[in-house]
Amino acid sequence: MSLYLPILMYHQIGAPAADHKPDLYVPAERLREHLECLSDLGFHGIGPDLLAAALSGAKEKLPSRPVLVTFDDASAPAFAPVIEILAAGGFPAVAYFVAGDEGTLPGRGELSAYVQAGITIGSHCLTHRPLAGLSDEAVRAELVESRFRLEAAAGGPVEHLAYPFGSYGRREVLMARDAGYRTAVSTRRGNRHRPSERLCLRRVPIRPDTDCRRLTRYLGAAWHWEHAIKERLGFERRNQRRAHP
Repeated sequence: MSLYLPILMYHQIGAPAADHKPDLYVPAERLREHLECLSDLGFHGIGPDLLAAALSGAKEKLPSRPVLVTFDDASAPAFAPVIEILAAGGFPAVAYFVAGDEGTLPGRGELSAYVQAGITIGSHCLTHRPLAGLSDEAVRAELVESRFRLEAAAGGPVEHLAYPFGSYGRREVLMARDAGYRTAVSTRRGNRHRPSERLCLRRVPIRPDTDCRRLTRYLGAAWHWEHAIKERLGFERRNQRRAHP
C-alpha cells in the first residue's frame, strides 16, 4: 500500500546568479504563493522524521493531507530569507547541504538556529558528485563523511539524504541504509511512496513557472500515475534491450 505524501523539490529561492541554471531558481513571491496554495487546499507541512516513522509502520499519526517541503543545494547566504517565508506560512522543511562546500555551509550557530526555526538539516553528500559513477569507497565517504561534518556543525543527528543529480541505484540505496540514513529523496517524479522506497523517495519538481494551477495538478493522482507508468515502461524497455542486444 502506498502513502500519499507529496514531497516538493525546490533548489534556490530568489533571482538566479549569472553562472547558474535559471530553472533552478524560484522567485520568493512564488514560494509564498505555493505555501498559500497548499494551505488553501488543506495541506499540512511535516518534517522528514514523521515521514520516516510513517513508512516504517510506526503508529504516529500523520496530519490530514501531509506535505514535505525540501530544498536541494541549500546555501547559507541565501537561505535566511527562505526560513522567514516558511515560518510565516507555517511550514517546516528540509535543507540538504553539500557538506564539503565551505562557501555554502553555515556555521554551527547558524545551523542550530535553522533547526530551532523548524528546518531539518539533510545531507546532499560531500562533494555533490553523481554517486552511481563512483567507487564503493568514494560513495561511502560521500555518505558517511558528509553526515559527520553536518552533525558536528548542527550539533545533532543528520539522518536524511538527497542524492546529487538523482544519481543512485541499488548499491547506493544499500549504502545509504548502512550509513544510517532514515530517508533519501531522488528526482523520480511522483507523490506516493511505498515503505520499501524510503531510501529512493519520489518528489514533485518545482520550477520558476510552476504556478498554483500547475502545482495543484502535480499534487493529484493522475500526475503521479502518469510518471509511474512512464518509469515502468522505460524500465521494461531497458530490460528488453539487455535481453536482446
